[in-house]
Amino acid sequence: VEQREMSVSITAELGLLFHLIESLSANGMIQPTRFDDDDAEDGDLRRRGQVKAFAPSNFLAAFALLPEATNLALVDGVAGSAEIARRPEAFYRFLMQYIERELGQISSREASTEEDAPDKNVNQGSHLIDRMQGIGFLSIIEYAKGKPKASTSRAFTVDLAYDQRSGGAGRHETDGVVRFGEILRFSLCREAPLRAWCDETRSYEAVVQRKIATNLPSLLSLSCCCAGRNRSHGLELWQREDARNFLPEFVKIRIEADGSITVEELVTNDDGTERWMTFEQKLPTRSDALFEALENEELQRRNLPIEKSYRLDSVVSFVRANLEAATSSASVDASSLRPSCEGHHVVHVRVTPDLEGEALARQLRQIERCLLEKGGRQDNGPGKDGDASSDAVLADNRRFTLTSGVPLEERRCHLTEKEGANSDKWLLLNGFVVTKVNSSNDVRSFNAKFKEPSIVLFREVNIEPSISEASEVVPRETLVPVNVMETTSISNGLGPKLAISDLTNLPGRGDLVAIDAEFVCVQAEESLITSSGSKEITSEPRNALARLSVIDCRTDDVVVDDYILPWEPVVDCLTRFSGIRRSDLDAVGSPHHLVTPREAYLKVRLLMERGCIFIGHGLSQDFRVINICVPPNQIIDTAELFHQPNQRYISLRYLTNYVLGRDMQQEVHDSIEDARAAHELYIKAMGLKGEGKFDDYLMRLYGYGHRTQFKLGVANEKFEEDR
Repeated sequence: VEQREMSVSITAELGLLFHLIESLSANGMIQPTRFDDDDAEDGDLRRRGQVKAFAPSNFLAAFALLPEATNLALVDGVAGSAEIARRPEAFYRFLMQYIERELGQISSREASTEEDAPDKNVNQGSHLIDRMQGIGFLSIIEYAKGKPKASTSRAFTVDLAYDQRSGGAGRHETDGVVRFGEILRFSLCREAPLRAWCDETRSYEAVVQRKIATNLPSLLSLSCCCAGRNRSHGLELWQREDARNFLPEFVKIRIEADGSITVEELVTNDDGTERWMTFEQKLPTRSDALFEALENEELQRRNLPIEKSYRLDSVVSFVRANLEAATSSASVDASSLRPSCEGHHVVHVRVTPDLEGEALARQLRQIERCLLEKGGRQDNGPGKDGDASSDAVLADNRRFTLTSGVPLEERRCHLTEKEGANSDKWLLLNGFVVTKVNSSNDVRSFNAKFKEPSIVLFREVNIEPSISEASEVVPRETLVPVNVMETTSISNGLGPKLAISDLTNLPGRGDLVAIDAEFVCVQAEESLITSSGSKEITSEPRNALARLSVIDCRTDDVVVDDYILPWEPVVDCLTRFSGIRRSDLDAVGSPHHLVTPREAYLKVRLLMERGCIFIGHGLSQDFRVINICVPPNQIIDTAELFHQPNQRYISLRYLTNYVLGRDMQQEVHDSIEDARAAHELYIKAMGLKGEGKFDDYLMRLYGYGHRTQFKLGVANEKFEEDR
């Protein structure tokens, strides 16, 4: 466990997760269909595109291993877990602090290993989060008799404060309504009376505590601090029936040299016109502690006064599942209630034309690359380097379709139009469902009682930005170096037994590699029996990668055969199906080459980025557990190859028994044996397709399977004839 904790890097896992998201986006418009019918209508093609959703399982497993995350009750299943409504705020705050600290440690290690490294290179990753969204605060405690005290601190989020804002105080003098700008100003320059111990008088005194922001970040992160709570904690301000757009789209913040803060928000009048509303409050004229702090040499570097303009960038909201609990405070004393926090979170995010254009350009390049490999043409244009092998072209009778159903030329025209566009759009992320939002009013309004604010992000912009031409998107080359293949075993410290001594001879673009993976269970299924006697699953089982084998089909050499030590404790080795035993995953005594999940992932990603074509059986499950998105044109799945529409999928063992005439997996599974069998099945299928006999062969295969109920070891004199 100690070794696993030392190897966990949240920053690295986030990087891998972002790559997964980019890969999903790049392959989002092109997916294989499950049939090969030239007469099918375009509508059928659109409905049959196989787009799959991926979960960040590797990141979540690594995050759950952090002791700090467990102590802060951010992980499911621990005692006193944070309420689901407030958990994103706590998670975001912890994640920013942890990444900042981890990047600082990485920079320190790089500085210690590179004595002659310039300071600017050493500090490139250090304080990245702080430079992006760090806010400095000056805290002052003024005693009635004692000497004032001042201190400074840094934060990556601003907690909105609603005390003294929900009553008569804080209402704007124009319309008598508490606005968002007033709450933000009060949160950046907070003042609260309290009693505190004074060392000089040796007694408790009435004091005034002030916490004043001293700089403005590029990304302003606000924690709303009211989701899942009753309406007396500021939620009533957001959910006023007359507050259609309580959250403004634009705000301006100015910090004066004396520490006073002014906030302006852009509001929309009833007639549709817009105006700026100002909220300001001068600090007391006599404040010795504030004067001394502002005269401090360190604070002089804040370059006050400072002013920045912000635009709403994204909003995380909590949607209640129980609407009655959300509205019960209207008739009952809200302070005596603990409302139900059952529900889920949704995210509204702004998408600029530049971002949409970049994503569309990546998708179009991937389509063109796939079409080139299908046709076996060679083109040295951007993103089209190299061509596929003849075997890959022969294998690829699969249909690829634009899941959007929009013709390719029309999408190219759409990309050209985006270069001159100047209007943003909003997307709603609700679980696996992503939809367009017609108006920003849906993002900014919270007067629906089931919707509650959680996190709000503002990004620094110019109120009247100049629209520049979109820069050309340059295709990204291979990011993973070949030396990721040279891993050291956790158990014995030895290197891998690679069949390829020269890493430059690794398979490349168009080369076939056979792959298979074995899994172990890290979370058992949890269920309960309802009053009607039916079974209700409360928690799905979850598997983790335990063995990975890759064979170079050019030479039939094994280039990867690693056992993987999961981040989480193993619940069941599933030996009957995986061939894995507990001794194989022993971090001390395992006789195999034992690596971390991240090292195994990088090996697969290296082969993917080099353009290898993966052959295997049921690869969608393998890649989902590995947590990688492989382009569809780099996958040859024998489960799909030997499959008829509207029929069951055939197991690898049955296919090997029928097609290759031999039995396998007689005792336990072996990933090398499975990978070789998948490659042989592919060769057999290509031979039959070349002779024009594959369709008839597949029909006989299913016919024989139905007669024997797809069972192995059934004696039948017609077996050889059918085969």
